Amino acid sequence: MPMTTDATATPLFTPADAERIVGAPASTTRRWLEGYAFDHKGERRTKGPRLGPSATRIDGVLLMSFLDLVEVHMARIMRRHGVSWPNIDRAAAFFRDAWHNPHPFALQRFRSDSRSVFVELGRGIGDNSLLQLGANQFVFDALIEQSLFDVLDFREDGVPWRLWPRGRDAQVVVDPARSFGEPILDAQGVPVRMIAAAYAANDNRIDRVARWFDLPVEAVEAAIRYEVAARLAA
Repeated sequence: MPMTTDATATPLFTPADAERIVGAPASTTRRWLEGYAFDHKGERRTKGPRLGPSATRIDGVLLMSFLDLVEVHMARIMRRHGVSWPNIDRAAAFFRDAWHNPHPFALQRFRSDSRSVFVELGRGIGDNSLLQLGANQFVFDALIEQSLFDVLDFREDGVPWRLWPRGRDAQVVVDPARSFGEPILDAQGVPVRMIAAAYAANDNRIDRVARWFDLPVEAVEAAIRYEVAARLAA
């Protein structure tokens, strides 16, 4: 499968956006996308990028694509469940080659196929931790987390194209083809950050904001709930 050329691969999101949308610290995301330098036994060493084949700097600003953002989210989940970076690196290289796609962790087939591939990879390189990861249903289910895929909409080719950061019931979606990837109210298309700013500037009057934007009160409440949750998670 070739790299997509549509909005899902367009650099739109900053590390700060990743922190706000998927909860990955901006500093961590920056290191994953660009690499970093460190001292080891008096020697200066560097580590190259681990994720983000679409990431680039534009006018000095580091930007990643929607697919990069999804993979940052996936890597954060793997790290949270104790998967080491060497194993993530090996798995990423294996999946990229096997599936001919630069964003393997973002693909829908990762949910259905990756357990068997982890087993194959573990056997191939003699890594018992990867072998266990693939063979152990409990560990694997904890790793991929059903909810991760429940909050993604996939195209027919298995590539994600929309993300519901707080779940579908929250009414807020991230769609790289709409409002440059800003979290928006799905039904009305209004950026939630704009609604929250108007709410704060008008004595927290939901009814007034609803009239200004010609929105149902319930939609304004949903936007404010999303912004509050995003700030608490950051």
